[in-house]
Amino acid sequence: MTDLFDEQLAAWQEYARTPWARIRYAVVGEVLRRQAAALGGRLRVLDVGGGDGQDALPLALAGHDVTVVDPSPAWLAEAERRAAAAGVAMSTLAGGLDDLPEGEWDLVLCHFVLRYRPAGAGDVAALASRVRPGGRLSLVEVNPDGRVLRSLLNDGPTAALEELHAERAGVETFRTTARKVRWTDARDEAQAAGLRVRGLFGNRIANDLLVDEAAKHDPAFRDELLALELELCDREPFNRVGFAWQLVLER
Repeated sequence: MTDLFDEQLAAWQEYARTPWARIRYAVVGEVLRRQAAALGGRLRVLDVGGGDGQDALPLALAGHDVTVVDPSPAWLAEAERRAAAAGVAMSTLAGGLDDLPEGEWDLVLCHFVLRYRPAGAGDVAALASRVRPGGRLSLVEVNPDGRVLRSLLNDGPTAALEELHAERAGVETFRTTARKVRWTDARDEAQAAGLRVRGLFGNRIANDLLVDEAAKHDPAFRDELLALELELCDREPFNRVGFAWQLVLER
């Protein structure tokens, strides 16, 4: 799997420059900013599967002590390059969910990683064990329900019906498939590990309902779209139908 990600790093970098990727990072970043502000002080942050550090970098820029853990040396090198270009310190460590570093952190991130892991691996419990009492865990995954709506809009009802019943989801950027992870399953695993829900946030809620991608390249339109996304991200029922879900839990 590490080889797969290494081979597609350039494709990922191209995706990360798209307007919809920028919206994805902006919404996650705002949710994390709120969590960091609620926790207060200079935080110890662990980003598990943090790849090129794009989720972690804003936290480092805010003055927090950030460590990015990832099994891919190429992606960690990119995280280091980004941090150096931004003029901040950000530690990197080779590893994954099977060999998490010892210790406890104020804020632990694990974004778009669980889907590449087998169900029942105990990953959420492992992550919970690295969260200090009172600290928080942020999980992000592609939303299976959002995929159904996106298939309907882009390809019609037959495609949406197939997506609804499919056991796995396609990952276009990495040219592979991954298991579907529902936020309710992650919540149940987290609660069994002693965490409680602080919030459920949707990501790319409005964006993925707009099939005209050309308009999103206009900066003014994109700013308006982002403003809407930020208003919708924590509002029921909108937070349940986006491209991705973000679940924030507290130990």
